[in-house]
Amino acid sequence: MDELQVMVEQILVDYLSDSVETSMVTILSSRAIEAFKEYVKYPPSMTEEQILADMVTHKSCIADLALYEAIQQGAEFQSMHIESGLYRMWNNKGNVYTQHGVVPFAST
Repeated sequence: MDELQVMVEQILVDYLSDSVETSMVTILSSRAIEAFKEYVKYPPSMTEEQILADMVTHKSCIADLALYEAIQQGAEFQSMHIESGLYRMWNNKGNVYTQHGVVPFAST
């Protein structure tokens, strides 16, 4: 998973530039990787190598999950915010998966 985390962290650093601390990048990427794994629900028959390979193919989705969290810093769980004529309402985090075509495994 270290390889994947480094990839996601680099995407975050490139995107966010100097607006977020290095420690926060590590936290955001770790949380995004775990959120992805929980959402996809990999079956026990998959090896760690297979899971990593699948996750690497979806690194842009994982990076978007991390960006979703980064951009909401200080505004966690807001459904609406109006300030000085600026109106914000967050999309559902599940939309990130949908935009990337990620579907969880079916379980029985």
